[in-house]
Amino acid sequence: MSKEKYLKSFLKIQNELRKNLVLEDKISLEKIRYIAGTDLTFLNPFNHPCRGIGVILVFDFKTWKIVDKVYSIDIVNVPYIPGFLAFREAPLILSAYKKLKIKPDVLIVDGHGIAHPRKMGIAAHIGAILNIPTIGCAKKLLYGKYDDLKVDAGEYVPLYDPKTNEILGYVLRSRKKVSPIFVSPGNYLTSETALEIVKNCLKGYRLPEPTRLAHLYCNSIRKELLNKN
Repeated sequence: MSKEKYLKSFLKIQNELRKNLVLEDKISLEKIRYIAGTDLTFLNPFNHPCRGIGVILVFDFKTWKIVDKVYSIDIVNVPYIPGFLAFREAPLILSAYKKLKIKPDVLIVDGHGIAHPRKMGIAAHIGAILNIPTIGCAKKLLYGKYDDLKVDAGEYVPLYDPKTNEILGYVLRSRKKVSPIFVSPGNYLTSETALEIVKNCLKGYRLPEPTRLAHLYCNSIRKELLNKN
């Protein structure tokens, strides 16, 4: 399929999925029992198609013990296209989600939620399909504008839509003098609650604990598979 056909098809799907988004709180911080993080990597990202690994770790929100962990490995045929990351990576995460014995109350995704040109980042995409609360927590800005951010840990400023001035999420300094992270709701949460949840997941590192440990788990599986080949 040509890139143009990909884009036409993907835009249609994003427009349909966006109708399913509910940017209101389905759950409060106090009611969360299980929270999960996702991450994804590729065995050889420069090959096309290539094999990808998607993981999900589920934690007890009070004790931070891992109560479930799953992964999915499959061939990824969709190329990377800016603004359409979900079509390349979400299928592996969705496949892994089906294997969970304990479903999380909130899923934190390594990527954006509504902080996206069409409000359909990968966290929004997954949240709309699974019909669950999701949060996007990204390491780089994709879309939006924000004011200067102080260097101290815990500082944050709103992330605005440059066209409408609507708040899309927050830019959060998770560690002092370290590049901020970009937090936005994916589904069934407000921007404010998404921010509070992520702040409660910080354990001294730049990334929240669910996605940080999911990243480590993902890399351990990748290393094991590469060693077998």
